Amino acid sequence: MTTDTMGTTETVTQATAKACVAAAWDCQTHSFLGSPETVAANLAELPDELVGRRVYMLMIQGDSRAEARIFERFSIEDTEGTVAGWDEQDMGGLVTQLTEVLVSNRGVHCPGEQVKAALSGERELSIGAPAAAPSTAAEAFGPVLAEFKGDKFVQATVMVLC
Repeated sequence: MTTDTMGTTETVTQATAKACVAAAWDCQTHSFLGSPETVAANLAELPDELVGRRVYMLMIQGDSRAEARIFERFSIEDTEGTVAGWDEQDMGGLVTQLTEVLVSNRGVHCPGEQVKAALSGERELSIGAPAAAPSTAAEAFGPVLAEFKGDKFVQATVMVLC
């Protein structure tokens, strides 16, 4: 199986293809609202297994700006991955839009690829160099949320895709 991953074509292993099929029926969304400290604590309490997924994302809305990050490994077995992201003033209806993508997919295609396709057509994503994949939810989400420590109120949504 071959997939177009953020503009590069990669061969997906059998294990990854099997994991994506299972994940298409087990997508998750976790949302937290409150002070940056409270939201950071809640994000850190998420099960570390979610960062074992091949693709997951974080969207944060602060007082006057928003950020989103897509964490991706090309294969479920990879120990390295990339982080793509963008900044906006407001996430608007992004969570709803991506939820609709997943619902209309109805478990047919890889949810990570479906979400990335929906996003890449509308936004210019900045993709970082491959680096060690986070091993805990706190390691994955803490640094991004730390950029919002001066805000009074934030909303963070994690989408666990494939």
